[in-house]
Amino acid sequence: MKSLHWTTQLELVLADPNALRVLDKLSIVRLANDVRPGVSEPTVERWIQEAVSANRLQRVVRGLYLNNLISPPARLAEAAVWLRPGAIVSLQTVLGDSGVWNNFTAWVTAIVPLAKRYTTPSLGRLDTTGGTFLFRGMPESILEAGQEADRLASNVTYRRATSEAALLHWLYLSESPRSGMSFPPIDINLDSLNLRKIDRLAKAMRLDAPLRTWLHQRH
Repeated sequence: MKSLHWTTQLELVLADPNALRVLDKLSIVRLANDVRPGVSEPTVERWIQEAVSANRLQRVVRGLYLNNLISPPARLAEAAVWLRPGAIVSLQTVLGDSGVWNNFTAWVTAIVPLAKRYTTPSLGRLDTTGGTFLFRGMPESILEAGQEADRLASNVTYRRATSEAALLHWLYLSESPRSGMSFPPIDINLDSLNLRKIDRLAKAMRLDAPLRTWLHQRH
């Protein structure tokens, strides 16, 4: 591998199945120095620009990139937690992607935990080079109520809600006067959801009554 040009070595590192799927500039500089010790930051920056032009990397915002060399390529949703600490992809993105709600959105919708250990996040719409994010806030105590296996998807490498949690996040926000969200749509396909999981999470999040009200509206 030493006989290969350092940029080729770097791209092979980024194509490795265990490589970072989302990278900031500092991570790329460190990886470049691993394959070519002493390579200058301006040189790495030129490679980054070339990699973006060749679609090897996809710029999200300045200094943050999706790794398109890895298989499968990184998705925009994976960058949510890099943009807002603790963010969990949820709501319309999860329900639309899973087919639970027949209304796919290209936007990435995510919940940001509101807690003292985090700085107050900037919520709302964020347009980036890679696409649009919509961040909404929830108290961390509510967001992390219940069993982790019920709350977080286990088959992904980033923080993503289960479909059941995504529905209850929507329900919680519809009860909040600050969010402006209405009740989840009545055409949610409950047959695609684990009703026991919903029941457990609703009790943990203290959403039993709103859940009953929403279910009643469906009939």
